[in-house]
Amino acid sequence: MTNNWKVPPIGTTVIQLDIEAQELGKNYPNVVSLMGDAKVTLRKFIEAPAPAKPREEWLNRIQGYVREWRSEVAAQRNSDAVPMRPERICKEITEFLPDDAVVVSDTGHSGIWTGTMIELNKSGQRFIRCAGSLGWAFPASLGVKCALPDKPVLCFTGDGGFYYHLAELETAVRFGINAVIVVNDNRSLNQETKLFDSAYGGQQRGRAHEMWVFEDINLAKVAEAMGCFAIRVERPSELRGALERAFAANRPAVLDVVSDIKALAARPWG
Repeated sequence: MTNNWKVPPIGTTVIQLDIEAQELGKNYPNVVSLMGDAKVTLRKFIEAPAPAKPREEWLNRIQGYVREWRSEVAAQRNSDAVPMRPERICKEITEFLPDDAVVVSDTGHSGIWTGTMIELNKSGQRFIRCAGSLGWAFPASLGVKCALPDKPVLCFTGDGGFYYHLAELETAVRFGINAVIVVNDNRSLNQETKLFDSAYGGQQRGRAHEMWVFEDINLAKVAEAMGCFAIRVERPSELRGALERAFAANRPAVLDVVSDIKALAARPWG
């Protein structure tokens, strides 16, 4: 992700590490190209001699940026608004998440919401980022649960992404693949909002919204009809209890979390 070659800006000194040789220098001319497994290579860096001088100044600067950012998003993360803010959904997930849980994130806004707003504070927690087209996360979470049957697996997706592979709920029920699917249900593909605004000259007209806004479908009832444990969550205060019940259900579970269609994720950092 280069955000149209704005992150980092053209001319930035780049050191790139990738296991695929063909990826090195693909987007930017590198000053240094390192081919290797990221985990192994970074471990070698850690084992190398420490810098000669302390780095308190740099660490203080970074911690200042973190504090500033936390202050900027605090209102959204603590919001009691109905429909819910996605930031509040992520905060509730952060505070509930079991010590050994795996979070599987969908593409698009889901990837930005989870990557910026869900915090993994325990060494046993894992994050599997979006690695495919929209809708990837739900079937991927079933694969993760099959690979790690004893670990709590939480999939974070939007309703637009969930619709792509909704039929796999039957697969999950039939084979007892007990992942928990949290659907950020804003009844739309609202990540397309700016694209349609641009296409219509800054103001969508006529029936333009029909291309990205859905009917208000109760996805919990759909999931329940397919044999899943399911809850429709409409208020922030309900989400923690719903997560607890979903993970205790010992069935594939869907939480249909009603969120604000106007809540757009910020552009990714890089």
